[in-house]
Amino acid sequence: MNHSTRLLRWLVPSIRQERDEWTALRSKSQQTEQIDRDGGSYLRLRNQYRELSQQNQELNISSPQRTLIQLQERVGVILQRCRLYLDSTPCHPLSQEQLPILERILNSVQEEQQYIRQQLLLTRTSLHYLKQLQEASQEIWTKPYCNPNYLLNLLRKIEIDDLHLKHPGELLFISLEDFVAIANFQFHDTDLTVYARGLETARLIQFVSRQHTEWQENSDLLLMAGLLHDFGWLMLKQEETEAADNEPLSLAEQAEHPVVGAALLGGLRGFSGDSYLPEVVSQHHERLDGTGYPRRLHTYSIGEHSRKFSVICRFLELKNSRRELTGDGLRTYDVEEIGFAAALQLYREMKRGEWDETAVTQILSALDPDLQEELRLSDQKNDLFSLRRFQHYRRDEAHLHMSHPHIQAGSSSAVTRTLTDNQRES
Repeated sequence: MNHSTRLLRWLVPSIRQERDEWTALRSKSQQTEQIDRDGGSYLRLRNQYRELSQQNQELNISSPQRTLIQLQERVGVILQRCRLYLDSTPCHPLSQEQLPILERILNSVQEEQQYIRQQLLLTRTSLHYLKQLQEASQEIWTKPYCNPNYLLNLLRKIEIDDLHLKHPGELLFISLEDFVAIANFQFHDTDLTVYARGLETARLIQFVSRQHTEWQENSDLLLMAGLLHDFGWLMLKQEETEAADNEPLSLAEQAEHPVVGAALLGGLRGFSGDSYLPEVVSQHHERLDGTGYPRRLHTYSIGEHSRKFSVICRFLELKNSRRELTGDGLRTYDVEEIGFAAALQLYREMKRGEWDETAVTQILSALDPDLQEELRLSDQKNDLFSLRRFQHYRRDEAHLHMSHPHIQAGSSSAVTRTLTDNQRES
């Protein structure tokens, strides 16, 4: 993709651009015309290098955020390479032709550091939202009918705070697993994966809705479904914990989590489109070709809102599960490629008739206006890897390897079996 920045790093394998720059820099090393090291261009570049080196040392990243630490270390390696040309006693000479290449490398480092700071800010704000979501959803577990005002207030706050965000890298986690590790360290709750997935889903829906008016109709419905769509996992894990034999749930039982979640959320009323909430939640893993679960619905059995919502869920599942994209280790991706690989897999599944084409097109265009054309070109290159070769009807790997959204004694979302039975009967 022809991007000069890494703002859409979810979709661009930008690390290759930086490698190409170093190759070009070395190819110019034999130029005879050397620059004036007292010239303004060189001094500006040298000052930029010093500032970036200082800023990289000052980045404070906690240990659970392993992916961000790796990015910071990679920035450090790039700066060490630049040191050979820009230190007070440089080891290598610089020609005039090398100067703009080195400038582009430093600009990429600056964008990398900006992205790391954005992810750190995203982590801090999301931890605040996570706590609010836990508190706002408590009535769901204790009342057959509950008022959604606390949840709606949280959604309004997210909408206002996200209004200034311009690209996916500011609202999507580079690693959901790392964020959950941070959250568990702070809150000590085993249910946080479900809440974190809900927050990321709602924020992506809000991002797409700002760019496509079709998504603004009954937007509260989609946003509420985004926050709460995986709550069925909490109910199932509660039953597993309370079972006499304490055996783990079978795959078939786990695949029922959309239906269980729909039953749990049936009493949530008081917002636009509330009557469709159980339908959307129960169908968020269904596919148009009938290969989804749990009921293998086909085409027109899947509602209009569910078609949009299921595509959002699928993209985030692919983005957050490297195992899902790599086919049990058959292929690897650089960290920047994961988002692009997720979009490419979603695009291929759409071409096979699994997802609504309009919904997929709108989501891809919201992520990047040129993304779908890039996906079409990538698909034409006949990449031999295709998840369909290894998948028929099965549960998504993203859920198979979720980070234990258990309910245990003392968990903030713990409920009794009586409540579970009542919700299922209602």
